[in-house]
Amino acid sequence: MRIGIDARLLVYRRGMGNFVYNLLIELAKLSGNEQYILYVDDKRAAEYAPRDSRFSIKVIGPKLYPLWEQVSLPLAIKRDRLDVLHCPANTAPLVLPEHLNLVLSIHDTMFLLPKNVLPKSPSIYQRIGRIYYRLVAPHAAKHAKIIMTVSNHSMRDIADKLNIANNKIQVVYESGNVRSCCMPDSDVVVDVMQHFAIKGQFIFALGALDPRKNTTGVLNSFAHLKDLTKQPIYLVIAGLSDKEINKFHTLVLEMGLDGWVILLDFITDEELIALYNGADVFLYPSLYEGFGMPVLEAMACGTPVITTSAGSIPEVAGDAALFVDPMDPEEIAHSILNIISNIDIRNKLIEKGLEQAKKFSWETTARQMLEIYRMSVSR
Repeated sequence: MRIGIDARLLVYRRGMGNFVYNLLIELAKLSGNEQYILYVDDKRAAEYAPRDSRFSIKVIGPKLYPLWEQVSLPLAIKRDRLDVLHCPANTAPLVLPEHLNLVLSIHDTMFLLPKNVLPKSPSIYQRIGRIYYRLVAPHAAKHAKIIMTVSNHSMRDIADKLNIANNKIQVVYESGNVRSCCMPDSDVVVDVMQHFAIKGQFIFALGALDPRKNTTGVLNSFAHLKDLTKQPIYLVIAGLSDKEINKFHTLVLEMGLDGWVILLDFITDEELIALYNGADVFLYPSLYEGFGMPVLEAMACGTPVITTSAGSIPEVAGDAALFVDPMDPEEIAHSILNIISNIDIRNKLIEKGLEQAKKFSWETTARQMLEIYRMSVSR
């Protein structure tokens, strides 16, 4: 069986890019006679792809995504005589060969949410992407042989909002992005904290300008926490671009939090693991999530998690996190204080989190995806 995969996101190690990367790494570990053709728009993708004779990489242009997906990808597919095409990022070519079996991953239906539920992003790129999704995803979903999604919550949304039969949708859980969260050598954590000038206890969060990540809410919650306790504690927010760092630094100054908030660019996996391990609390007050990988990553590192009931997060976190209203900074601040001041609550969350994280693995994800590829041909 010849399986084509849109692997363009291999070089973008966030969100759906992490899904593509981990899926390919685990597929390479499975036995089978399948041949995989990875379609990318950047030769750097070869650095992240599996080193396996069953996997070949085809770099096609241009980099403008709609043109790449709707013109260049279909032409390449036609030449390569595929049996299955997996499009892992909510959209797919509108015109495909009749014999081809399309497997479409729709991670969530966030792009269909009204503005009063999910505010408009300040990023022009994200706003254009949302329009493209709204135009292409419904057509792609209708013509896909199988739709794969990452949670039961997303499955219900897809069935309802895109009018898709439940038996056409398969739920395949993801896992965390970090491969190993065990930090037996605490010196690594200390070194990373020193490198980023973190001088004591800290709350860890992942940020973005994207409104659903609620980074402004994280800062507001931390401001309330500083009013509640004289205990010296820092807030570390990672995963920000230079533009985002500048924007949020201005907000930090306006709030009088300068010196207590550390804003970081994109960090390595080792640094991420160290910060998860060193943090007293991982704060993830997202307004909407199709899955929520960071929740599992923090739990696997033995870090108490505060998050929200938005989207599929309760399905992922189970009873192993403290749930808060993402729009209530006072409630979030009190929840943080609860964890850092009550050792019993903290230990209970750590214990439950470690057990919850064990329920998810990328190996299982890959096995289920391979079964879906085979099923799409036999249907």
